[in-house]
Amino acid sequence: MHKQLRIGKTALFTERILAASIDLSIVLGLSLFPRIGWLFGLIYFLFKDSLGILKGQSFGRRLFKIKVISLEDGNDLIAKPDKALIRQIVLLVPILNLIEVFYFFFRDERLGAKWSSTTVVKV
Repeated sequence: MHKQLRIGKTALFTERILAASIDLSIVLGLSLFPRIGWLFGLIYFLFKDSLGILKGQSFGRRLFKIKVISLEDGNDLIAKPDKALIRQIVLLVPILNLIEVFYFFFRDERLGAKWSSTTVVKV
């Protein structure tokens, strides 16, 4: 029996794409500030899911009422910035980001989520 190819069928696919678009806009906006804007943009990008002031959600995820949780205990990533970093660092490494896109669109998961034992859920 041959497996049918499913594109974009991950849980909360549309919400995740829209939230990521908002977060990317924030990163780009922060990067426009002279001298250190790029640093604030990078920090937001890498740790957006573990920021305590946002209750463990990025602005985009907060808007769409989704959040990243640890599979180990079901809690948000506020106390686990290392997991948030692992989820996002994959997107910055050239070959890994291509694999990440493949995993997200064709395997219904993110490589970064798999490595950090996290998932996205509806709040």
